[in-house]
Amino acid sequence: MKNIKKKSILLFFFGLFLNTYIIHSQTNHEVSVLKWFDKNVGQKTLPISNGKLHLNFDRTFGTVHRYYNSKDLTKGSLGYDYQDYYDVPLKYDIFKDEIILTSDGESDLIEVVLTKEKTQYFEINGRKFVNLNNENLLTVSSRGGYYEENLIGKNFTFYIKHFKRAVEVKKDTDIFVYYNYKNEFLLFIKEKYIIINA
Repeated sequence: MKNIKKKSILLFFFGLFLNTYIIHSQTNHEVSVLKWFDKNVGQKTLPISNGKLHLNFDRTFGTVHRYYNSKDLTKGSLGYDYQDYYDVPLKYDIFKDEIILTSDGESDLIEVVLTKEKTQYFEINGRKFVNLNNENLLTVSSRGGYYEENLIGKNFTFYIKHFKRAVEVKKDTDIFVYYNYKNEFLLFIKEKYIIINA
């Protein structure tokens, strides 16, 4: 009787493991299918390629720029108009709080800005950012927009708002833009947002 119970428990856990593996495999398969579809249809025809042009005429010096981490496009993923997209060349303009991508998915000749109201989330450089434009947030912070989902606990979520402020700097007879990096820490707990620093 003891052996039958032991075997039943082992079979139960094996079945649970097998179901978890199958569910995970289906998710990976779905992502592969979506990537294949987007590649074969061509990014030019996808909804994410529609938006206003991103123009940047900043005169900066050194390695200073208005973007998160890099001014170069980096492959990432995003949720746009309730559709997931993978391996999309993105960059995040934290000065204007805008997501930029190329209209054709390859060259960076024409860059477009995604419509913020249609963007649920994006992932870039191993970080996930979510769009937190809602009334509860706006009662404690005037910023809104994209926040890095930094830590998710059992009863809370910790967010970081990355942003830059522009300062004009005169050098000889030229005027350049210098960007100062800033951040805001936000805690969502008990259905409320709390700013930890401002």
